[in-house]
Amino acid sequence: MINNTTISLVLSHKDLESMWQKKLPTPSDKGYPPVFDSMIYWVLIIDDTPCGYTGSMIIDNFAFVGNTYIDKPYRGKGLHSLLLSMRNNSLMLKDFTKITVLNPIEDSHMTHLVKVVSRLGYAKVNSYECVNDIMDSSTYDSIYCNKQEIWRKNCEH
Repeated sequence: MINNTTISLVLSHKDLESMWQKKLPTPSDKGYPPVFDSMIYWVLIIDDTPCGYTGSMIIDNFAFVGNTYIDKPYRGKGLHSLLLSMRNNSLMLKDFTKITVLNPIEDSHMTHLVKVVSRLGYAKVNSYECVNDIMDSSTYDSIYCNKQEIWRKNCEH
């Protein structure tokens, strides 16, 4: 484990860019559904340097989570799993059913993403019936047409 690790919560993409001191692509720039652009961000900070972030937003009884990034020098140290676990277990999101869209971007690989979210208790959504309570069929279809995957935690469908 790396010492001097903290999590900061920022309320917008603009705040995230300010913390990173550079322009960052929005979730929709990366191919996520546009609703993800309204996320708040959980920023992993090590020795006063932001090294990773992930997003979340609550809609009704669901927490949409995703758009996770770990800066290259910090990869391979278990920080991706740590960041997702800290976000998911926060008091803010603890009791919500979590939905994530896996999007193999920024030098990531789907197999790695699948391994991480599986360990955290997510299950892959294989049919629209598993998510018809949170999205319309066109949103579902567009996610899978873009070679992304939807994963759901605590799924009873």
